[in-house]
Amino acid sequence: MAESETEQQNQEEHLDVLTKTGQKTGVSKPRQFLCRLYFFYLLPGDVHRDGDYHRAVHVWIFSESTQELLLQRRADCKDSWPRLWDISSAGHISAGDSSLISAR
Repeated sequence: MAESETEQQNQEEHLDVLTKTGQKTGVSKPRQFLCRLYFFYLLPGDVHRDGDYHRAVHVWIFSESTQELLLQRRADCKDSWPRLWDISSAGHISAGDSSLISAR
């Protein structure tokens, strides 16, 4: 059974807003939101629109034996830097989560 729009909105990812020094402000905002025109698509949320500081995790995969670094090409649909090379794995840290939990 498909989720209703309300259920999807209740499950949206929120990010902790930080100060310039990396301290939590006690505020969290949505990372992105679902928009419907003739079809559903995701728009950048308040955190990106407002330019708020927020946390992200980067995981670098490096082979010591071959001295190679694994990179990935970003998808065409990314809102920032589409189709460009990026680190092995990265993502936002959801509100309340730790960097280690997010990296795993």
